[in-house]
Amino acid sequence: MWRAFVIFIEIVILVIVLRTSFVQYFLSDIQQTVSGWIESVVDIPEQQSLSTLREKFFYNNMSLQPHQTDYVLDITENREKLESFRQFYCIKNDKNPFIYGQNLRRLCDQIKSTKF
Repeated sequence: MWRAFVIFIEIVILVIVLRTSFVQYFLSDIQQTVSGWIESVVDIPEQQSLSTLREKFFYNNMSLQPHQTDYVLDITENREKLESFRQFYCIKNDKNPFIYGQNLRRLCDQIKSTKF
């Protein structure tokens, strides 16, 4: 009986301590840190694919102007930007002021062949 009472008191004290604002703040900070780590780990394969796409495109297109290089770096920053670029300029054939002609066709072909 005494053992059950001590365990009950320990549980009550634990609940009271865990409900304090400091512990809540500390635990939420830990949760945010761990969530950031998990998001970083999840993004690694996507970033590797984008990096490979960039390297292939730059290797095959050495004649790009600096502003075109900056533009390609910008659109290959994340998958959402790349998908938006593909939708507008590769599928809908909208006019792109930075990448056009053969360079645009090469980039669209390489985007199409890249697996995410």
